[in-house]
Amino acid sequence: MKQWTSLMGCLAVVLAVVGGCASTPKGPSDMEVLQGKIQECAAAANGKDIDKLMTYFADDFYASQIGDKVAFKDFLVNANAMGYLDGVEIGVKEAKTTISGNMATVTPVSVKGNFGLGQATFTATKGKNGWMITAMDISGI
Repeated sequence: MKQWTSLMGCLAVVLAVVGGCASTPKGPSDMEVLQGKIQECAAAANGKDIDKLMTYFADDFYASQIGDKVAFKDFLVNANAMGYLDGVEIGVKEAKTTISGNMATVTPVSVKGNFGLGQATFTATKGKNGWMITAMDISGI
């Protein structure tokens, strides 16, 4: 009888531990993480905080219209110095995020400024540093 009681006690402890592990929150989903990063990235762009903005771009980022991450940063620094970023608004309100495995697409992102209105599509990849922008395509500008 004593062995039966000990066995039942151990079983109860195991079930409590397993049940506790099953109900422990796992943290934000990929979609929640991406939505947060999208908002942060747009805020950095709208605030012309180029250094902060570049933290969202992967080292292997490439855009056919601009080039790699270094070229994109140089472009933004020069455009800002010449006043071209004054009044630029990056809008993500209408953007839809689609996740497929470790890749995500965010489109359309509106890009508005004294140069006109266009839209961008961003591709992000989930790697060792989390979700980072790896590609961009801008049209209409």
